[in-house]
Amino acid sequence: MASSKEKEVESVEFPTFSEKWEFSDLVLNAKEKKFHVHKAVISMWSPTLKCQILELGDSKELKLEDCEELAGDDMLELLQTIYPPNKPINETNCEKLVKLANQFNMFELLRRCEEFLIKNKTPTPILLVFAQDQNLGKLLAKCIDYCSKQSIEELKKTMNFDKINPQNLCNLLEVRCLKMEKKLKRSEMRSWELTCTLRAIYESWNKKEGACVTHRRNGMHQENCNDCLHAIRRQIDKLCELALDNPSDQSD
Repeated sequence: MASSKEKEVESVEFPTFSEKWEFSDLVLNAKEKKFHVHKAVISMWSPTLKCQILELGDSKELKLEDCEELAGDDMLELLQTIYPPNKPINETNCEKLVKLANQFNMFELLRRCEEFLIKNKTPTPILLVFAQDQNLGKLLAKCIDYCSKQSIEELKKTMNFDKINPQNLCNLLEVRCLKMEKKLKRSEMRSWELTCTLRAIYESWNKKEGACVTHRRNGMHQENCNDCLHAIRRQIDKLCELALDNPSDQSD
């Protein structure tokens, strides 16, 4: 079932740009589909298209060249996103909008799309490759950090692993190595703490704290005294509890 938000979006009427409207003063021609737009709006979003508009002179039509992958429906999606009431960025249109935003240097739209992907998509190797190809630095960093938690064997089995460029693969391995070093240091610290605990347990047999009140005056516990054994047990329990509660063993 569609959520209330999705139903709300479906009920909104977005511009179709199919005919002249609201002071529109430019026609964008994309794959023989024509869209009636406003020079000011397009120029604010895209410095690339702004330059092309300035070169038009008296012409009222801008034909988008070198747009082999651009379909008319893609341009409609793009225009409905940047024009009020602003069609939301979603799972369906986001990746296409990223490509178009890069193509036309729409930096603000690119930022919004990247923010959407960071919040809503699992940073898999597939998304990592998309981020590297589309120059999405923040998303790429998140994907590298996420993928570094997996073993190399696991990563090799994932789709698009072979498309990760050498530099990003090096970055991923570097992050993984740093995490392994931190884990190793924690393990070494933990080992040292447990060794100290075992030493303390061993030494408790020869300390006054390991004896009951009666035998503490002599400075030595008595193995045949239940009270001494209970006192030693309390010391061991306390030391073990401290060792188990030590935060140095917590993982990331």
